[in-house]
Amino acid sequence: MKHSPSTGLNLMWVAILLVIAGCYPLSTGSKQWRIEWDETLWAGKRAYLNAAEPTSKERPNILLIVCDDLGKYEVSAYGAEHIQTPNIDQLGAEGVIFESGYVTSPTCAPSRAGMMTGRVQNRCGFETQANEVYPKNRFTYLMGKRVIRDGEFNIATPPRYPRTPQIRRQGLPPSEINLAEALQPLGYHTGIVGKWHMGRAPELIPANRGFDYHYGFLGASTWYTPEREWPGIVNHEQDIYSSRYQWKKGRKGSGGITEQGQELREEDYLTFAIKDKAIQYMEKHQEEPFFLLCAFNAPHVPFQAPQEYVDRFAHVEDLNKRVYYGMIAALDDAVGELNQAVKDLGLEENTLIYFISDNGGATYTGATDNGPLKGGKFTHFEGGISVPFMLKWKDRIAAGQRYPHPVSATDIFPTSLRSAQGQLPSDRPYDGVDLLPFLTDAEQEARPHPKLYWRADHIWALRDGDYKLVLSVRDGWAEMYDLARDRSETVNLKAQLPDLFERLVQQHERWQETTLPERYLWPRLVDYKFWIEGKTYFFPS
Repeated sequence: MKHSPSTGLNLMWVAILLVIAGCYPLSTGSKQWRIEWDETLWAGKRAYLNAAEPTSKERPNILLIVCDDLGKYEVSAYGAEHIQTPNIDQLGAEGVIFESGYVTSPTCAPSRAGMMTGRVQNRCGFETQANEVYPKNRFTYLMGKRVIRDGEFNIATPPRYPRTPQIRRQGLPPSEINLAEALQPLGYHTGIVGKWHMGRAPELIPANRGFDYHYGFLGASTWYTPEREWPGIVNHEQDIYSSRYQWKKGRKGSGGITEQGQELREEDYLTFAIKDKAIQYMEKHQEEPFFLLCAFNAPHVPFQAPQEYVDRFAHVEDLNKRVYYGMIAALDDAVGELNQAVKDLGLEENTLIYFISDNGGATYTGATDNGPLKGGKFTHFEGGISVPFMLKWKDRIAAGQRYPHPVSATDIFPTSLRSAQGQLPSDRPYDGVDLLPFLTDAEQEARPHPKLYWRADHIWALRDGDYKLVLSVRDGWAEMYDLARDRSETVNLKAQLPDLFERLVQQHERWQETTLPERYLWPRLVDYKFWIEGKTYFFPS
């Protein structure tokens, strides 16, 4: 059949229109994602910081050690048998090991925001992971859906995204008061070494968020070595989208290593470089109160470990796991050196030390399964939000405790501030509590948190006593567990206890109505697809 010239012309115009439509920017009309910081809270913050003054009373140094994607059952103090972490265990044995320590999100950046402010990050609109890039047009959106839909990440949001200036403003809002900002006017020298991941705009970087000293990187991940291949280092790349992306990114952009704003080429294995910088910082500031955030990126992907640490696990056939275990062993040695440095400097009696992971182990790497806990990073099951959490303060906290009741990463802020003789700001509510009174004999039976709440877009979760609710309002599934009898979350009690289930749902609805803002500051980009015990789940990343 022959086509007329007019038919060919029409097809050409259709093709042109399709190209135009495909190239039309998806950010057009996305005014809903314009980031506006709360001016009232910002004014309250300025007033609070201006009014704060150092006290003549003794104030402890504060060392906050944060690990990245370290699962609870990769620490032998919690029962892991496939790997030993004697140095982390020792730190816990010298203080208190929290059996039910929780973070506010199963994802890195939101978790860190809650940890550093004492407030569930949803309060300021930090609902899900901040994103460095979004699809720019419909072509890239559709390509993204096809390319990364490999059983892992799935683009699940409508194609309307923030403009570039708004993307750059994603992070912890300046109106929020982080721990460094609260301690600085109390006479503390403040430092951060390692991972930041709470904003890259000038207003959001550590130097402008209360830190006197900064060494590390601003984004989600970086290489542990200056180049992809490095002498004495064993690499392993998983064939999954997230790993491929992070290997490709390396130390470019937000993965670049800087010190006091100057980019540098760090040649030491990064876990050891972070440890060394932390020790140097403590040595330099040992004569004044200091707050040091030591934020390791281990054992987050990309998987890289020194050969001698990988060789410790020669009996493990799977190279993926050998490298992962090697990273944890190197991390454990680094934590041991930090703890010993505090002792060698004569600071142990006057230093409050925390050890915590920002979320559970990343099961999608195939290197961890979080032991008896269900799910992992990204999920609101116990494997994603129940983490290793320890606290040490010699002679102030009795050593050898294993505290049974739920505690939260938000407790770090008020516990530290009270110990430093500071007062919580009165212009905003706090979710964290001072843990020290609960660790005395008189208060052992009291619960710091009768209830804990989580939300990430369509996922809600609530722990009320020993009962745990997890549901998706979008996908229509809901589960309820008794953690006292079922910490692995295997027996769904929703049908057996319908009245309790409805009460928990209503509690969560009231919490959202009375606590959370009307909108998020930015959209989630993808969901992660999990297959757990024969059931499919989608959790926001």
